[in-house]
Amino acid sequence: MKIFGKIIRIIVSVCAALCLVWACFLSSYSAGSALGFVLFGLIIAVCVFWKPLCRFIVRLWKKPVGKAALILLGTPLVFGVGVCAYFSVNMAVYFEEPVESVRAVMVLGCRVKGEEPSNMLKSRLNAALEVLDKNPEAVCVVSGGKGSGEDISEAEAMSRYLVQNGIEEERIYTEGDSISTRENFRFSKEIFEELGITDGIVVVTNEFHQFRAEIYARRNGLDVGHYSARTHIASILNYWLREWPALMSAVLS
Repeated sequence: MKIFGKIIRIIVSVCAALCLVWACFLSSYSAGSALGFVLFGLIIAVCVFWKPLCRFIVRLWKKPVGKAALILLGTPLVFGVGVCAYFSVNMAVYFEEPVESVRAVMVLGCRVKGEEPSNMLKSRLNAALEVLDKNPEAVCVVSGGKGSGEDISEAEAMSRYLVQNGIEEERIYTEGDSISTRENFRFSKEIFEELGITDGIVVVTNEFHQFRAEIYARRNGLDVGHYSARTHIASILNYWLREWPALMSAVLS
């Protein structure tokens, strides 16, 4: 059994180390990759120093001050793990959620390089094209403002890409002022109100982002479904991790 336990710890340590490399080196540096570095570094440390850690915890638990310290540290840790698990389950639930009748497709913005959509934004737009081609009567709302390093708004870049790929310009409505997911829905709601649309809306973004999109859609009185662009496997862990604090902010705001 001792050998089995050692093998399990080695396997977990190796997996955590690989995940650390994924989160911190294969993706661009971000708050998410930094969080990944800390998280998986802690997992590796726990696996490597499992026995000394257990002995240390037992010694602390025998002392009143140590017991209080463990409770103070352990309670938020357990709560945090629970919250992240809850977020992860819901992120998975909202990967795909079809609607019976598609009246509109809403594409959430992402980074633009100069005037060209980034690879991630292209994946969202290609996913939107699939829905629009299957629903020729549906309109499309592209939402995203102009950020640092972008020569045009994300909405404008998205509109150009869709037109270049066969979508009629009169089907596309641009919302080019938003700089966050919250604003995507707040500002796009005005367009949907002008069109008389509050349901039958398909939100297109990456899978990890759909739960947060659902939260803001509900707050703005929009009944939406979800159609996800797939995130590259080398980046999914990075974005999944960084989505947790973003979701916490969305829930608390």
